[in-house]
Amino acid sequence: MAIVKASYTKKAGAAKANIRYIEHRPGKENARITRTLFGIDGKMERSEAYSLIDEAKEGSIFFRFVISPDPVREDTEQDLYLRDITTNTMQHLEDRLGKHVSWVAASHADHAPHRHVHVLAVVEGRLQKQDFPALTKAATQACVAQRHELDLVREQRQKEQERKEAQWELQR
Repeated sequence: MAIVKASYTKKAGAAKANIRYIEHRPGKENARITRTLFGIDGKMERSEAYSLIDEAKEGSIFFRFVISPDPVREDTEQDLYLRDITTNTMQHLEDRLGKHVSWVAASHADHAPHRHVHVLAVVEGRLQKQDFPALTKAATQACVAQRHELDLVREQRQKEQERKEAQWELQR
C-alpha cells in the first residue's frame, strides 16, 4: 500500500519555503541537488510555483503531501513512473472535491531507500478526514495498476527473448 503523508499551512511564505525544500533538499551525504519541479502540464519553474501560491484565492490552504509507493509490493524494481502516480492521485483529489486543485511536485529518489514525491497542493477550503484515506487508496491503485502493466511488459519481453533464443538454437 502506498503511503500518503499530509500536513498543511495557510501561510504563503511557508508554502514557498516548501517549494525550495522539495526542489533543493540535499541528497545523500549532503550533496547539493536541484530537482525538476512539475505540475499537471509537465515541467514547472520555481517562479511558476510561486505564482500558484501568490494567486491562490483568499482562504486557500497549502497542503503538503508525500506520496510514497510501497518499495516491497509496488516499486519493487524502482521503475514506477512517479509523475503519473502523482498526477493520478491529484486528479482523484480534484474529482473528489469537485473543483480545480493547483499543485507542484518533485520526485525524491536520491536520499532515502524508498522513492517518493513531495507535492504542494493549493486547495480552496478544507479537506475532510475521509479525504486522506481516499488519497492513499487512489495512490495505491495507481501504483498497483502501473506495477501490473510494467510486469506484463517485462514478461512479454522475456517470452519474446526466450522464443528468439529457442529459434536461434534450432538454426544451429
